[in-house]
Amino acid sequence: MEQAQWWRGNLPAETDGFIGREGEVRRLLKLLADTPLTTVTGVGGIGKSRIAIRAARRRHEHHPDGTWLVELSGERDGDLLAHTVAAVLGIPERSARTADETLVEFLAGRRLLLLLDNCEHLLPACRDLVAQILAAAPGVRIIATSRRPLGLPQEALLPVGPFDAPWPQEEGMAGDDALRLLLDRAAAVAPGLEATETGLAAAARICRRLDGVPLAVELAAGWLGDMPVERLADHLESRFESQPDSRAPVPRHRTVRAAIRWSHELCGPGERLLWARLSVFAGNFDAADAERVCGDEHLGDVPDLLESLARRFLLVRVPGGYRQPVTVREYGRERLALLGDEARLVRRHRHHYLDLARRAETGWYGPGQEEWAARLAFAMTDLRLALDPASPVSVELAGTLWILWFCLGRSNEGRHHMARVLESASVTDPHLPRLLWADGCVAIARGELERGRRRAEAALSAALDWGDYAAAGHAQLRLAGRALCAGALDEVEPCVERVREYFRRAEADTVGEPLALVTMAMAVTWRGEFDRAVSVLKEVQRLCDAHGERWARACGDYVLSIAQLGLGRVSEAAEAARQSLDVKWRLRDATGVALAVDQLAVIAAVEGDGRRTARLQGAVVRLWATFGLRGLGQAGMSEPRTVAERTARQLLGDETYDAIFAEGYETDPDAAVAYALH
Repeated sequence: MEQAQWWRGNLPAETDGFIGREGEVRRLLKLLADTPLTTVTGVGGIGKSRIAIRAARRRHEHHPDGTWLVELSGERDGDLLAHTVAAVLGIPERSARTADETLVEFLAGRRLLLLLDNCEHLLPACRDLVAQILAAAPGVRIIATSRRPLGLPQEALLPVGPFDAPWPQEEGMAGDDALRLLLDRAAAVAPGLEATETGLAAAARICRRLDGVPLAVELAAGWLGDMPVERLADHLESRFESQPDSRAPVPRHRTVRAAIRWSHELCGPGERLLWARLSVFAGNFDAADAERVCGDEHLGDVPDLLESLARRFLLVRVPGGYRQPVTVREYGRERLALLGDEARLVRRHRHHYLDLARRAETGWYGPGQEEWAARLAFAMTDLRLALDPASPVSVELAGTLWILWFCLGRSNEGRHHMARVLESASVTDPHLPRLLWADGCVAIARGELERGRRRAEAALSAALDWGDYAAAGHAQLRLAGRALCAGALDEVEPCVERVREYFRRAEADTVGEPLALVTMAMAVTWRGEFDRAVSVLKEVQRLCDAHGERWARACGDYVLSIAQLGLGRVSEAAEAARQSLDVKWRLRDATGVALAVDQLAVIAAVEGDGRRTARLQGAVVRLWATFGLRGLGQAGMSEPRTVAERTARQLLGDETYDAIFAEGYETDPDAAVAYALH
């Protein structure tokens, strides 16, 4: 079972020492206690994000619904801001409401801290969304970091300037924050700088020349393994324009720019070339991503170059890979344009993420679903970038990502991307049928049954025209799902038979086949044909187990639990529900988790265990609230829940039921799932 409390926040661990800034952190904590919105402002590289994350970490226990970091530096489309925040918070997007409405409703009763990092290039969108949140969610506190204020009336500002750089002949010079930062970052490559008076004096000269700007100081520290500290200080003094001998703070954006340009000049040819090429990435990337997008015979060993750039603080290490600091990326993009290579690298970037989506779709019908879910989440910022409707790969990419939109709960964002791509898609594009059925799939998941039917029928017609029987099978599967959701149960089985026939003609080995059988099993279960449902679901298990697949099997196990309970096989029903719950929890499928716990509460009532029923029903409501779920199951599925509650109240009495229900509600999701699995 997942050990980390992923539902309570996502603040990163500190990977290097936090130096100085205690005064700024204290002021930010005070502002957070007094006002709902604080924007940390300052030039790029000044340390805004570190201060905000440090303060958010200290406030964690004050926010029972979590402390959440939303990194925006790589996002380009303000229309996707609410989707980005919702994805970070883990809110399932399965309703016909807008992303803004879904997010604001979710936050309305919450007590959480939201950190929107690097807002400056999305100011209008950030301003509008934050205003909506503040109006509807009094328990939410927001920290924004930006080079400019958001401009809202409720906004408090925390301007951040550079460190006070050490000055000559000061006592206790080694205690200055800029110098402490330099010594800390240089410790791995040039230890002992503070051991000699000359070394310490040269280090102080470096900090003064760099005006105490943290990013510039870090960049200088990255070169101390290549040259002695005295030589580096001399080099900087000859390279930078002389600054007035004054302690007064001045604008520092030129210092950052000069430090980046100077660091670029010191890099080797391979490092400079990779720096420029990496600027096409908007978010996180790993060595394999960098190799496939940037690598060629001119570059050399990409993993070694990445490590070299990271040692020089030109890359930030993140779990699983790297990210370019915003100001470093901006400079790299300028260099890439000067090299005349931007268009080629953008094409390579798009095709790399299309290949990733293809591999994820194929790999989803296999044992690596957790890894693929994590991989897609890691790549999400760059997938969004590659989904530019003007791109020739966008039709195939938007449709191939149906796993992300449907299985991993990002249906609202998927609809946004697919709608934009469909507006400009050519009817002669062979990938159009996939995009149409994927859009229909998302529409049905959102309850837009008529729109889903139209999309699926259009996809089926186009797929048959192209002779694309795999796409025809998926389109027909969506028509089966639409019939199920519309209550037309007798239409489901003929649809599923056609689905399987199309897949056979295509010789397609796809997760669509077990999903089709789950759809049919749900229909026959709702008709009360429990024996038949069990038989169908055993076939689902056989297919999924042969591939090591778990997500579709977990969907089937949930339905199997209902069917087994209908046959009076209580222990088999409980085992199937627990199996479904375990997988859905590992895959962070909040809807699947809530449904499985709800089913286990019904089973407990059938077993005559009123206390377990009450506790699990309380836990279900907590899960529902925690993950922003609007309801559980189809309209006709609420009766077992109601009967289970009535049974438990009869066994316990209303007062005891309510008390145990409250205990279940107060149980955090980790403990609730552990209890349900016991």
